[in-house]
Amino acid sequence: MEKPLWEEQSFPEKLFRLSAFLCIVGWGLSAIYVVSHVGSMEDAYVRARDLASYFFSAIWIFVFFYAQYRVVPRFIHRDLDRRVGLWHAFGSLALLIVGGLHVVLPQTKSDVPSSLLFWIMLLGESVFIGNVIWSYVQGEPEVPLLPVAPDAKTTPEHVRDDSAKNMGWPKSPAKLFGIGAAVFAAGGLISLILDVPSFKIPVPWSGQVHFLPFGCLWLAAAAPFAIFAMLYKYLMDEHDLVFEESLNRIHFVVSIIAVFDLVRVFVVWAQWVGTKFATFYYGAEFEWLAVLFGLSVVVFAINACRSYRHTAVRT
Repeated sequence: MEKPLWEEQSFPEKLFRLSAFLCIVGWGLSAIYVVSHVGSMEDAYVRARDLASYFFSAIWIFVFFYAQYRVVPRFIHRDLDRRVGLWHAFGSLALLIVGGLHVVLPQTKSDVPSSLLFWIMLLGESVFIGNVIWSYVQGEPEVPLLPVAPDAKTTPEHVRDDSAKNMGWPKSPAKLFGIGAAVFAAGGLISLILDVPSFKIPVPWSGQVHFLPFGCLWLAAAAPFAIFAMLYKYLMDEHDLVFEESLNRIHFVVSIIAVFDLVRVFVVWAQWVGTKFATFYYGAEFEWLAVLFGLSVVVFAINACRSYRHTAVRT
């Protein structure tokens, strides 16, 4: 019997792994050149240093993509579309090569490589989320339900699906998001107590920019998870809703992406405060951040509506 794609390694994953390997090789060769020409002011030295920084950042992007294609399908128990994955992998690799050429070739704009890395991450993550949602909508594995007996409990329950492992994820969405909130809150408290890192985060409020400790950013990241955990807990206790594990994981992944982008936006913006780019960056990046958090709310609403509808049918 043929195994589903999420139980084996598909070609998009291999291509992402190859791209990450190429980034490691490029970063290593560039670093060797930089170390062997310390103090040089030649153009080749500057380009090699920029190329090393470019490939080092790209390594983590492709490792992240590779991990997503390896891990997420196991959580949602669905095969992702191969063609979309291949477009994602080849498109990211093509943009990576274009960015590398802009670093190496003379008379090119210096800001293009960093912009391409941003678009590789942004477009790639959008394609991946779309691939996950599309694969979820296209097909759903059948999970048997417990037979209803006259004296059975009225609360609907799913029979445990042992067809695939959930890799230790909690089945309860309240517990899942509660753990996420606890992790970010603990990190924020530790950062506040130890003052690590020590630089401040600019926060616009009432027409002024206030500089807060970095730990406050992690506490803010914990807030969405705490809110969703309380909402899930309320719906489960008061309305006896049974949520689908696959949608719970999709919601959690979307929320994680939104929170990590929140941290990225504030950290990068902290470096641009006081420059002419601050206003432009503030508008564009914060609008995209609002879109990500809005998507998280939409996934939660879909999860709640589907669970309510299934509960109404069974009762």
